[in-house]
Amino acid sequence: MFLLLACAAFASDYADEAERRMKLSFDLDDIQAELAAPPAPAAAPRASAYAAVALPLPPRLPLEPNSEVERVLVLRDRAIVTRTRSLELAAGTQRVRFEGLPPALDATALAAELRGGRGRVVGVELVSGSGDVEETERIEGIRKRAEVLSAELGGLRDRIEALLVQRAYLDRAVLSPGGESRPVPSLDVVKGTLAWLGDAERELASKLRENEEKAGKLGEELEPLLVKLRDPAATGLTVRVDVEMPASGKVDVALRYGVLGASWSPTYCARLDPDAAGVTFETQALVQQSTGELWKDARVELSTARPLVGGAAPTLSTWVLDEYGVDSASFAATAGASSGAGARVYPVEGKRTLAGDGSQARFPLGSVTGGVALSLDTVPRITPEVFRSAAFAWTAEAPLLPGPVASFVGGDYVGSATIGSIAPGEPITLGFGVDDRLKAERSLVSRKVEHLLGGRTRTTVRFRTTVRNFGKAAAAIQLRDQVPVSQVDRITVALVETSLVPTPDAEAAPGVLAWALSVPAGGSQSVELCFSVTAPRELQARMEAMLL
Repeated sequence: MFLLLACAAFASDYADEAERRMKLSFDLDDIQAELAAPPAPAAAPRASAYAAVALPLPPRLPLEPNSEVERVLVLRDRAIVTRTRSLELAAGTQRVRFEGLPPALDATALAAELRGGRGRVVGVELVSGSGDVEETERIEGIRKRAEVLSAELGGLRDRIEALLVQRAYLDRAVLSPGGESRPVPSLDVVKGTLAWLGDAERELASKLRENEEKAGKLGEELEPLLVKLRDPAATGLTVRVDVEMPASGKVDVALRYGVLGASWSPTYCARLDPDAAGVTFETQALVQQSTGELWKDARVELSTARPLVGGAAPTLSTWVLDEYGVDSASFAATAGASSGAGARVYPVEGKRTLAGDGSQARFPLGSVTGGVALSLDTVPRITPEVFRSAAFAWTAEAPLLPGPVASFVGGDYVGSATIGSIAPGEPITLGFGVDDRLKAERSLVSRKVEHLLGGRTRTTVRFRTTVRNFGKAAAAIQLRDQVPVSQVDRITVALVETSLVPTPDAEAAPGVLAWALSVPAGGSQSVELCFSVTAPRELQARMEAMLL
C-alpha cells in the first residue's frame, strides 16, 4: 500500500512538473473542462463559460479587419474613416459585414454607400454578433480549433511527463546501489555505463526541449482563441450593411464611421536667410492616433472642424446680478462654435500609413517664402547678446492655427516660440536667436554719494553701454536700459542725463528707456545713462547694493 501511495505521489509531482515546463499562462485542465462544457446561449455573448477562465491577457487583441482603408479625414478631436469591400453579391437583399473595426467607433457618423452596380443600401447596423448566424459559425470554428490545440497540449504534457519518469528511473536504477551483494563492476563496465547514461540523458533532454517548445507555440496560438470565445468583439467591432440587389453582380461597398483617439495639431518651421532678408515659413501637421486601427496606404486629409464644439453660435441666457455677485449660469450656452468660423480641409500628398498604437507622423502641408523686416535688440543690463527678430505678414488665404514654431537661421536651430491664431494679412514677429557678429557691454563709470540735510543721502550713478559691430555691414540696433522707479515717498529717483536722446515708446514699462543705434561695420557706439537716488541715510547700505 505504501508503495502504491508513493508511486501516486511521484506521478502527481511529474504531472505538475510537466505543466510547469510548458510555461502556459492558464491551467490546461480548466481550459479543457471549459471547452467540453456546452456553449452559453447566443443571447448573452459576454456571459459565456469562458468569462470564468482567468487569463493574464489584454482585454483586446489586434484588430482583424476584412476591408481596406480608403480615406481618413482627421479632425482636431477624432477621425472619419472610409473603408471599402469589393465582392460579388447575388440578387435579393444581401448582408455585407465589415469586421475588425476599432472599439472606439463613433456610430453617429455611420453611413454606407454602394459604388457600381444597380443595388442600393437599405440598412446599416452596428452589431455585437450575438444571434447572428455568420458570427455563430465563426465562433464555432474558433471553438473547434481551440479544442484541437488543447488536445495537442494534453498529449505534449503526457509525453513530457513520460520523459521525466524515464529520467528519474535512470537516476535510481543506474546511480543508486541495488544491494551490498552486488559485485563491484570493472572500470570498463563503469566507463561504458557512464557513456550510455550520458547519451540517454542528452537524448531525454533534447526531447524535453523539443516538446516544451511545441507546447509554448501551441499555447501562444490558443490564448487569443480563448479571448475570442470569451469576447466575440475582441478583434474589433462589426458593422452590417444590408444591400438590395435587383440582379447579381460585382459591387464596391463603402462604409464611413467616426473613431475617437485620433487628432492632429499644426506645427511650424521658420527659416531665416539674414543676408537676403527673407524667411521661409513651413506649415506641418503632427498627426497622432491610438485607435488600434492601422491606416495603411490611406488618403489622408486634415480638417480644422471640431464636432464636439458644435457648429452654431452660442446662445446667451439672461445676465443676472444680485448682492452675491454675478450668477455664473448667466453665461451658459446652448451651442458653441470653434475659434475661426469655417472649417478648412488640408489634403496630405500621396498615400500614408499610420499605426494605431499612439504613433505620430509629421506631414508637410505647404510653405510660404517672402521678405521680412529684420530688427536687432539688446538688453545689456541682463545679457550682452544682441538678439535678432523678423516681422512679416501672413499673406496666405487660410488663417494659421495656434501652434509651436521652430526657428532656424540657415541650417542652425536657434529656438522656438508659440504663435496664436493668425488671420490672413496679420503680421507675425518671431525671434531668431543671437547675432554673433554683435556684442554689447554695460559697465559702471562712476558712483557718487552726497550727504544732504535732514539725514538724507543722494547717490548718483553713471553707466556706459557700448555696442560693437564685428560684421561687414552697418547694423541698426534697439538698445534698452532702465532707471529704477520708486514706490515710496521717502525714496526719489531723478534722471540726470543721457548721452543720446531716448526713442519715445508709449508701450514701454515705467523706467525703461530705448535708443535707436546705428553701429558702423567694424566700429562701435556708446550710450551713457546717469541717474540719482535720494533716500534716508539709514537706507544707504541698501541703496549701495541695489544700484548695481
